[in-house]
Amino acid sequence: MTKNLTTVPYKIYLPATADQEAIFVKTIEIEVYHKNEQEFVTVESRKLIEEATAQAMGLLNGTEIKALRKRLKLTQEKLSELIGCGKKTLSRWENGRGLPTNTYNKFLRLLDEGVVTPEQLKNIQSPRQSEKGKSFFAERPENIYHHDFKISQPPKEAVQKLMEQETELGIINS
Repeated sequence: MTKNLTTVPYKIYLPATADQEAIFVKTIEIEVYHKNEQEFVTVESRKLIEEATAQAMGLLNGTEIKALRKRLKLTQEKLSELIGCGKKTLSRWENGRGLPTNTYNKFLRLLDEGVVTPEQLKNIQSPRQSEKGKSFFAERPENIYHHDFKISQPPKEAVQKLMEQETELGIINS
């Protein structure tokens, strides 16, 4: 250890949001380099800070993302297609040069925890289909009417039929 390098405590906080202030998580020890009356955090310490913050936020770090990809037997290209990020972005995450956003992290965590499989994630990216091969929206219950929002009022017959049904069910009084 050089005389310009010291170990100091560093407090980790969850970032503040519009609704709440930053939340203290824990204190870690980092190395600081002193030169010309200034302090610089070492590269290794910066990584420790990022990993501790990511862990506190529930984000997967690069090592965990790479291990997940290998466990699923996927290439960077295939995993990036599955979660909808760029291949270079995934490479940066895996090499510790950034962290996934909360949205991407949710996809990664679902895969990591076995809640969804790569096949299921791939399937939800295609058009929605019912078991009969029709769109879920092709068939709708009797009390749901198509409304063309280009016109200001729904069809008179549809309103009348809905009111009759609601009266029969006791939802509205006649």
